[in-house]
Amino acid sequence: MIGPVKAKVNAWAEAPGKVIITGEHAVVYGQPALAAAINCLSRAQVTWGAASASSLPVMTLLMPQVGLQRTVSVSDLQQLAQRTSQKHQDYLAGQGPLTNVFALPEDLLLAALGYCVTANSLPISQSFTINLHTDLLLGGGMGSSASLVAVLMAALLTACGGQFNQQQLIRQVLVAEQWQHGQASGVDPQVCILGGIQSFQHGTSHHLTVAQQDGLFLVTTGQSESSTGECVEWVRQQHFPDGLWQQFGDLEQCFEESLQTGDAKALTAHIKANHQLLLQLGVVPVKVAQFVQSIEHIGGAAKICGAGSIRGDQGGLVLAQGITGSALQMLCDGHGYDYRPLVWQQQGVTYGSQ
Repeated sequence: MIGPVKAKVNAWAEAPGKVIITGEHAVVYGQPALAAAINCLSRAQVTWGAASASSLPVMTLLMPQVGLQRTVSVSDLQQLAQRTSQKHQDYLAGQGPLTNVFALPEDLLLAALGYCVTANSLPISQSFTINLHTDLLLGGGMGSSASLVAVLMAALLTACGGQFNQQQLIRQVLVAEQWQHGQASGVDPQVCILGGIQSFQHGTSHHLTVAQQDGLFLVTTGQSESSTGECVEWVRQQHFPDGLWQQFGDLEQCFEESLQTGDAKALTAHIKANHQLLLQLGVVPVKVAQFVQSIEHIGGAAKICGAGSIRGDQGGLVLAQGITGSALQMLCDGHGYDYRPLVWQQQGVTYGSQ
């Protein structure tokens, strides 16, 4: 349970998304990953309704940008969390696929809220509404699920007067991440909640002091047809040798040095090497691989910076470097992609009452 509960207030919370600079997939096998919080935010606002002694409290979740409006009783939220936990245990025991855990994508958010209520013994006796918004590409490698769950939990805890710290919030968001991804490494909650650039390994991380650097871009290739959990499970089934994961780990150290020293030439070489390792995993769609090749032909480098995809043409986010913005714009136009500069976000989760 998180802290004692005090008086109910209307509340809000914000949290950034994240991008994995290097170490995707390998982090699940104990290798370090380098990840950065990015200046794209999720925000949740909790507003209490009028108290009523004659009806059970309900929660209404609104997310207009995706046309989501769900009204569920608080007790049903808690039951959904229990069922979700059981389905996840069934998956871990090999008694069902990961796709069975959630019937609808928004069930992750609802189950996370139910878990938050139960785990923290929140005394909810009146109905409330949560307005949710995100700047993140959903399912695109930006850590949207961790960011959204973090703001939902932080806002609800604040609205109920609960006292909590970042590490406690990380542990509870990680529960929902495990439901979503099967066996999550924990890097997404860590970065979205703490912010900054972090080297993450075996559930712990340390912040790096890295100045904001020009010439790094995030390219949006579109939402992957396969989820992060599906990609992770498929890669696991391929039984790649430990030596391959060690190559990812060695690269993470190289990335750290290049970013801290500002060695752009070395960084280009490391990104190219990382892309080749990801090709071996089979998680880079052919169209995305062709886009990366076109960047390399003019002296740059690029790689997917998420789970990628095991089917379809879209691979989520791509990290590009060593190329001018104008040249990248031309290549993106030819592939139907968008891009933005990669900007670090030092601030993690924030929350307050209103």
